[in-house]
Amino acid sequence: MANRMTRSLNTLLALGAIGLGFWVLPGDSLGFTLLGGSLDLGQRDYRFFNNFTDPSANSNTVPDPDFPGALGAELAIWKGAAEWNSRLHGNGGTDSNHPDGIGSGVANFDSFYTGLATQVGGVNDNTASQISGFSGIHAYLEFPIGDGWRMRFYEGPDSWQDQPNPIHWTGAFQWDIQGTMTHEYGHALGLDHSSVPGATMGQGTAQGVNLRSIEADDIAGLQFLYGPLSTSKPVIDTYTLSNNQVTLHGQNFHATNNEVWLTQRVAGGDGTPIQIFGLASQAGGTELTFTFPAAAKAGEVSVKLPGVANTDLSAPFPIDPQMEPYYHLPRAYGTSKTTSSGTLPVIHVLGVPSIQHGTFELVLASGPTFGQGIVLSARARNNMPFFGGTLWISGPIERELVFTHQFGFAQLRVPFPDGAVPGESRFYQVWFADPGDPQGVGLSHGLWVTFAE
Repeated sequence: MANRMTRSLNTLLALGAIGLGFWVLPGDSLGFTLLGGSLDLGQRDYRFFNNFTDPSANSNTVPDPDFPGALGAELAIWKGAAEWNSRLHGNGGTDSNHPDGIGSGVANFDSFYTGLATQVGGVNDNTASQISGFSGIHAYLEFPIGDGWRMRFYEGPDSWQDQPNPIHWTGAFQWDIQGTMTHEYGHALGLDHSSVPGATMGQGTAQGVNLRSIEADDIAGLQFLYGPLSTSKPVIDTYTLSNNQVTLHGQNFHATNNEVWLTQRVAGGDGTPIQIFGLASQAGGTELTFTFPAAAKAGEVSVKLPGVANTDLSAPFPIDPQMEPYYHLPRAYGTSKTTSSGTLPVIHVLGVPSIQHGTFELVLASGPTFGQGIVLSARARNNMPFFGGTLWISGPIERELVFTHQFGFAQLRVPFPDGAVPGESRFYQVWFADPGDPQGVGLSHGLWVTFAE
């Protein structure tokens, strides 16, 4: 495409004021600027061609459970782009130099890593790779972005570093691949440089490590382009495996027409993820089951709803077809029975349910105004009609706690089952008296809790 331009990461402390963006929402606290474009759902893919020549660029051989199947520069590139996603990537806490966890966008933007490329590719192919030579900058992005982009990392004199911890860096003129990718990918999604000190799209120091974590001004620019995170977006909380069957557990899946994206097994392709079409959800839109295809590999998985809005694509979740996540965030499934006052009871866990604490905190909201309730638990799920609602747990059922709630709210300390071990799951549901109900019974949805150490 003619008249393509670049955005670059300056080799010194500043990132270089190019002056080709335009100011948006000027003020004392906002300094982000825009390039004049954004990425629609047809441009959320990206690939990496690993032609880095520095030994230090591919020295990391420690797997990261939040980014399965990748090592070296590939892992650093993947982590850099994932920082802009709407939610934490897996547990999000595997990078000790990232205090808030990878996946900090809190906007309706999510990317998807489709795997390795076999060549540099064209200017519209959404690829990152190294280029020989040096022009006074570390890296640059070719755009306009609406029809695709290409990112290049200059070979020298930088010594590109893939190790998460700089203590393991080697060579001269050390510069971080992950932080550079985070900054340059910000250009790919439509952001120019920022005037706010410390912003990822502003100035970079410490050899690029501080660019790994996007800051408030970066997030403000992202939300300006794609909108603040909507509660209607599909969400993947975790997954479970049964032989070659994968079940995604989350929220807001379409009843009959979901599309699943997976990372390609074989390098190459045109950026299109491995796709499975027309999947129906179960358990009130909280579960989605499919056969893991041979063309896909360990990488990430996203769910796309029918439509082309930014809210129709979930944040990607790390997936390995050989292994379930060790720890799952507590997740709701099924639906609650509507109370006599017209509310839908909700239960959730506060914090991490750690066995070392002896108990965990369970919160009930939107129940009947006053009354008593019982916290029930079991080792398996269910889906059986029960007192005008649904019993979401399967026997033997234990009475964990009897409680009194007021104004439809209760915060409860629930004991762990005897002999509970880390990684064990248990399923919870709350029963409560509802005098205004024809059967006098209220029921929450189910809650799947996996115990941490």
